[in-house]
Amino acid sequence: MPRPRAQISAVIPVRDRSGPRLENCLRSLRWQDVEPGTIEIVITDFGSAPAQAAVLHEYADHHGAQVVRVETTQTWNRARALNHGIQRATGRYVFCTDADMIFAPNFVPTLLEVQARERDQAFVVCHCRDLPERLAEQQWALEDFPELLASAPFRKATGTGACQVARREFFERVRGYDEGFSFWGQEDNDLRFRAGRVGLREVWIQDQTAMLHQWHPSERGKKPLRKSLNDIRYHLTKRVTVKNWRGWGERRQPLGLG
Repeated sequence: MPRPRAQISAVIPVRDRSGPRLENCLRSLRWQDVEPGTIEIVITDFGSAPAQAAVLHEYADHHGAQVVRVETTQTWNRARALNHGIQRATGRYVFCTDADMIFAPNFVPTLLEVQARERDQAFVVCHCRDLPERLAEQQWALEDFPELLASAPFRKATGTGACQVARREFFERVRGYDEGFSFWGQEDNDLRFRAGRVGLREVWIQDQTAMLHQWHPSERGKKPLRKSLNDIRYHLTKRVTVKNWRGWGERRQPLGLG
């Protein structure tokens, strides 16, 4: 008997990432208050070293996830990593997130409720909360979540990168995240703007649920020139709804050729 299709696919891009942060993210996706089989987890391994890649497969086996391996040595490209995962996703909705998040047990139910209420025309985002640096890195259980939530204030910036949710057909229509953004920066703002251009309604859900960012040293400031180029690209191209004309993810066909 064929396995029923998941309602929602969580796509997590990583490179050389394992340990408690990723483990906590996967755990929190599995402690969601939904029926078994509702959530599909897709981990995109964007060129991890062999040892780290092996650990990712162990995590995937333990949490019922699949790993999509991208063989590459290019600079970290979160947009392309996400696109590979999106193309392997089978759920009705795609939930793009990051490996360092912990989700409240009602997070995915809230995503699904919003889409049902909005008749699948929502682009769902959430204001992130930050766990403090003083909190030791360790594995957390569902019973710990209320204490974690109490220690995590809202981030001053309202960035939406760890939660962008829409029908899978939307991502196909616009050819995913813009792979012209490399390292870190602006691929989330860009997709959010493009979602509005195709008529999706932006819906924030932080008043109904919570996602917590686990503290770690940031690499975002390590390539200032790349950040400037990403910023320029965003402002020049955000009104181009369909991106990646030369191909996106593992589909490298030019636009219009398949």
